[in-house]
Amino acid sequence: MSTQQALILPSSKAPFFVGPRPFPVPGKGEVRLKIVSVGLNPMNVTQHDLGVFIPEYPAVIGADLAGVVDEVGEGVEGFAMGDEVLAQVMNGGFQQYTTLPAATLIRKPKNMSFDEAATFPVTFATACVGLFAPAPIGLALNPTFSWDKPQHGESGLVIGAGTSTGQFAVQLLKFLGFTRIVAYASKVHFEYLKVLGATECIDRGEVPLEKLVVTPAVKVAYDATFPGALDAAYDSVVDGGKVTTTRPFAQTERESRGITLVKCFGFYAGPDVMAPIGDPARYPAKVEHTVFGKSLIAELPKMMEKGAIVANRVEIVPNGLAGIPEALEKMKAGGVSGVKLVAHPHESAA
Repeated sequence: MSTQQALILPSSKAPFFVGPRPFPVPGKGEVRLKIVSVGLNPMNVTQHDLGVFIPEYPAVIGADLAGVVDEVGEGVEGFAMGDEVLAQVMNGGFQQYTTLPAATLIRKPKNMSFDEAATFPVTFATACVGLFAPAPIGLALNPTFSWDKPQHGESGLVIGAGTSTGQFAVQLLKFLGFTRIVAYASKVHFEYLKVLGATECIDRGEVPLEKLVVTPAVKVAYDATFPGALDAAYDSVVDGGKVTTTRPFAQTERESRGITLVKCFGFYAGPDVMAPIGDPARYPAKVEHTVFGKSLIAELPKMMEKGAIVANRVEIVPNGLAGIPEALEKMKAGGVSGVKLVAHPHESAA
């Protein structure tokens, strides 16, 4: 095989097209992955429209991978052909095969499908880094992945709880031992969020963000989405509380009141593992992400296998690679809620 099928982005904002790309060969420390399932997320829309985290064109984007190790490169230990894994990449997911550092691979447990596994790499890492990782990249609520409920009895708020990241944040608060978990989301998601661990739900259709104030105040607030959410988070936490947001440019004029704020990025591998894109000094992935990522890589399969963390609900994108552009437009228009879109690159791509 000399070529494979890929969804190609020829330039910023240009239409995607399905076409041939070279069949990749793994380098030192890399594996080639046959991509069985690839998850879609809002970052893909931003990449298409703004060219964020794209080193050059033509480009193949796509970040949430689940598949089978197809070949191992020189120096790779611990993985072999046929291993089932999931992984996060910055680019290369919207194609049939890709190469990536073996250090980014997470073993897929047998009790989880490839489609389910593809819901984890970016959004679970974003929730987990923000809540679990030590400073400066997270709130340090559980850096060692203790199962002993180290935050037992505490209270927390997840703004945007119906999103992929928000659903994982709710589950992680439950894993931490939080006994009061408030979910701010669309009413249609309430029943499912309570299954995941939410103890209270606030309908964002009835309570706009500018009026959101949780009483009694909570210790921790996780802002998974929405402009203006940071103000609501500050208004809802106790003095000396903790807030993390997924929005790097979010701002608030609220007085700090001793509140710890972390703007989290969902990387579990830093520039020492994956080469930075753009100015290395401004690249958001840090060596601290690699250090924490080693624990995430080791512990996530256990959490999956034991059912402590479950996958997002999945909606399959039809027509393989060819169906992804329409799915991204649907996502951009706000037509996706409460589910993770997942595509199968080896389905008909033309």
